[in-house]
Amino acid sequence: MTTMLATITSLAFTLLGPPPPPPPPVPNPAILARALAELPTRPSVAAVQEAALRRATLAPRTAERWLRRARAAALLPEVQVGLDLRSDQGWQLDQAADDGDELSRDLGAGRNVQLRASWDLDRLIFNPDELRAARAALDLADVRERLLVRVTQLYFERHQLLLEIASLPARDGREAIGRHVRLAEVEAVLVGLTGLRFPRPGAKSD
Repeated sequence: MTTMLATITSLAFTLLGPPPPPPPPVPNPAILARALAELPTRPSVAAVQEAALRRATLAPRTAERWLRRARAAALLPEVQVGLDLRSDQGWQLDQAADDGDELSRDLGAGRNVQLRASWDLDRLIFNPDELRAARAALDLADVRERLLVRVTQLYFERHQLLLEIASLPARDGREAIGRHVRLAEVEAVLVGLTGLRFPRPGAKSD
C-alpha cells in the first residue's frame, strides 16, 4: 500500500510538475506605512544624479566647451618665431704713405628675430576639429546616460531593500543576511559614484 501511494505521488509530481512556491510574505500595513514614513529623503535622486555627473566630470557643459574651443581655434593664427645669430670676423691692412702698415681686426655680430603669423581661412568655413569635438560629445552623452541610469537604479534598489528589511519578515536567516549585505553593497557603490553620504532610517542628518 505504501509503495503504491509513493508511486501515485511520484506519477502526479511528474505530470503536474513541482508544487508552486509558497506565496511571498505580505507586510503588515501599519509596519509598511511606518517604514515608508521613515525612509530617508536626503539625498534626493536628483542630488545623487548631479553628484555622479560632477564626480565623473560628465556635466553637459563639458561638451559645449569642447565645441566652442574648436570653433574659436580657427580664429587664432599659426605663429612661427625664428632667431638668427651672426658672428663675423675680418682683418684690414692699412698701408699709409707716411706711416707704417697697420693691421686691424674687425669683429661684428648680429641678431635677427623673425615673427610670422598666418591664418588658415578655410578653417573658418570648415574645421575638422569641430567634427572630432562633436563625436566626443556624443560619446560623452552616451556615457552620461548610462551613468544616470545606473545610479538611479541603485538609488531605488536601496529604497526597496530598506523597506523589505523594515517591513517584510525574512523566510530564513540566510535571506535576512542577504538583504543586509546587498544593501551595504549598493550603498558602497553609490558612495563611490557620488561621494555622498546615505544615512539609514532613524539616523540623525547633519
